[in-house]
Amino acid sequence: MTIRARVFIGGLAGVLFGVAAALHGQAPTWQPPNEGGQGQTPIMPVQQEPHHRQLFQSGPLRIIDLQIPPGDVSWFHTHEFPVFYLTVADSQTRTQILGEEWGAGRARGAGAAPRAGGAPTPAGPGAGAGALATVAPPATPPAAPPGPARAGGPGGGAAPGSAPRYRPRLMSDVSYAERPVTHRIQNTGMYLYRALGVINETAGGDETVTEEAAGFTDKAEMSNKWFRVHRVALAPGEKTPPHQHKAPVVLLLDIGGKGVSTGPMNFEFNDPGQWGFYDSGVRHEISNTGTTRLELIEVEVRRK
Repeated sequence: MTIRARVFIGGLAGVLFGVAAALHGQAPTWQPPNEGGQGQTPIMPVQQEPHHRQLFQSGPLRIIDLQIPPGDVSWFHTHEFPVFYLTVADSQTRTQILGEEWGAGRARGAGAAPRAGGAPTPAGPGAGAGALATVAPPATPPAAPPGPARAGGPGGGAAPGSAPRYRPRLMSDVSYAERPVTHRIQNTGMYLYRALGVINETAGGDETVTEEAAGFTDKAEMSNKWFRVHRVALAPGEKTPPHQHKAPVVLLLDIGGKGVSTGPMNFEFNDPGQWGFYDSGVRHEISNTGTTRLELIEVEVRRK
């Protein structure tokens, strides 16, 4: 190799090294917050926070899986859009809004209702003003027989030494549309905290559209401008008629059972937290393929 070639190669290597160093210098520096909640870099949107794993996105619709083990704490993350949650594993949690003390969150706004029995509704993950009330599933299914408990938190009825039985909760916070919030969540309990979230990044839909016009045959369990939630309950071997909806829908396994939703894409439901998705106008039907009652919910993600 000639001296000129060696000089050229050496110079090229230096340039490449300099470019790499410059690019490396532009990379974000990941820094967790200190115990007082200061110094985190960067502050990320909710779907980028490591405990809020994004499972799916279709345009302005996202599905996230929030999981916080006992004693763990999320990074600060920002909510800018309304979100619906189905809590499938419960534990005691607390939240800290950036710049405030733990537990000094926003008060729930008017319209927050008590759940069955008249007890005050506990706030969900960062529930704020305008948040929908937490709704427990209707007590129509027969009591579960003795056996292994589901993942969950308070509830009772479990074998000694195991996690108490837990019935999933439906909850939604629409206040983020008007007042975004940046906060973090800590699991202060003994069990896994897990919730499936559906985010609607639109201005919402037309609230005058009836259930029938939207493709539903029963009354919604929860409804607002951004989400309308319907329960599907099927006995073994039973199935819904083929149907479609005016808005996209997310299917989430709620109480339990085994089933399948068939359409252009098929989705199996065997464990709480499993999900499916159908866009507006896509025909599908839901079947109970197990030997026990199947209960899941269809979350209408409303938009104009």
